[in-house]
Amino acid sequence: MEGKDLSIALREMARVQPNKLCDKWYESWKDDTDIDTLLNKFIRGFDFCQDNDYPPLEFIRNHFNKSDLHRHNIYVDEEVRIEEATSGHYVFLGKCRAYISFSGFTAATIYCRHESEVDVHSSGSPVVFVTYYDHSKGECVSDGMRKIRRYDRTLAI
Repeated sequence: MEGKDLSIALREMARVQPNKLCDKWYESWKDDTDIDTLLNKFIRGFDFCQDNDYPPLEFIRNHFNKSDLHRHNIYVDEEVRIEEATSGHYVFLGKCRAYISFSGFTAATIYCRHESEVDVHSSGSPVVFVTYYDHSKGECVSDGMRKIRRYDRTLAI
């Protein structure tokens, strides 16, 4: 499934979630929404996606290719090392094992889900927000003037 079929399937799946997609987002979602727009919606609506486990991890594994995901800093079941990361959003899903470092005046938001282990390091003056969900974990270390803001929303084991 790709292209138009993928867009329609995701839109309809979002509409039947417990906290269903609101009318505004549903009505603005076109049948032919391209892959980059779909992945931008995933990041922009991450709270909705997290709250509803949407789309399910298995769906992402089966319907998105890594090159498309990587273009949007989304990683699934991978070992990842990113030195001197640029500003933006980073998403780690499944069983990622990652190290990501920031420096200078970058600004980033990092979402860690499922069983991912993500270590974050900053030096200098970056602004970094890291949220751990589900059973994810990691270490956050700052050598710079600013601290990493860590939010722990993991599930009790």
